Amino acid sequence: MTEKELGKQKRSRLCKLYIHEFFVSEFSWKSFGCNHARPDDFIDSQWLWMKPWLFTTYRVLLSLGSLVWICFDIPREIHNYFHDKTHIWFVYATNWSFGLLTLAFFLLALYCLIYNCPRRRDATLILYGPIWLIYIIALDTIFVVSIVYWVALANSNLGVFSSIWGKIKHSLAACLAVLDLLISSIPVRLAHAVYPILIGLIYAVFSYLFWLGGGEGPLGVGQVYPGLNWIHPKTAILSCLCAILLSFLIHILIYVTYYIRVKLSTCFDGRHAETVKQMEEGYNDIRGDVENELRDDVASESSVTTWMEDRKGQYYGTVE
Repeated sequence: MTEKELGKQKRSRLCKLYIHEFFVSEFSWKSFGCNHARPDDFIDSQWLWMKPWLFTTYRVLLSLGSLVWICFDIPREIHNYFHDKTHIWFVYATNWSFGLLTLAFFLLALYCLIYNCPRRRDATLILYGPIWLIYIIALDTIFVVSIVYWVALANSNLGVFSSIWGKIKHSLAACLAVLDLLISSIPVRLAHAVYPILIGLIYAVFSYLFWLGGGEGPLGVGQVYPGLNWIHPKTAILSCLCAILLSFLIHILIYVTYYIRVKLSTCFDGRHAETVKQMEEGYNDIRGDVENELRDDVASESSVTTWMEDRKGQYYGTVE
């Protein structure tokens, strides 16, 4: 076998091994859960210059700002647009996502206050799983409703959509979500895309039951959004499916952003830099094994599988 053929086979084998590890890590049954090998990621920034006290201050300010905003937004919209009928505020998908984002920011701030004031290295962090789940759902849904708003609803005749406060609400919340995604060290898993999709399905069923029960919506009996009118079920179902597809694409984009964030942090010897170096050392060992296997004409992937399983318990995922 020539050196050229050997190099081609080596690249092909390594590519298959990398793809194999990616899918095993991201789509195993464990990846659908909310266990993480480094719970400190939920109370730290991705960037080492942001010390625990500074990150906690950021978390508290973000939480307070969100709480003040939602306390201002609920009575304002109910009084100005919903004829003082409180329940109408809670039928909007925007307000579901905004409420979840506010809840996530509040819980994360509380988490930082508990574990960072003072910081105890021997502390065992608990209950980060539910917070992680709420956070990921909130990120996905806030981006979905913001995009749908600017594409289809910003020029609507309804005051709740066309007002300057409506525009600020659908812009500021998404900007805060982007900011937090870039600053925090909270991990993202591709498999967690199922949870925002599940929330989308729940909202679709809720809107149908709301219409079926003759609930009074902002657009008339049972109708919440112009494109979500169950009198025309095909159009309503198509709208729901488009929103769910958008949620899946948004989650992929969030994962890519997370991937870039970790890689940039690693390039500047930031958080997880040592972990990534250890992962790369493991890959170098695999590369040597592949070269030896090709020379001996042995087609075995056991070495990468064993190495990957050993690492996965300590350093979860393909990014870190």
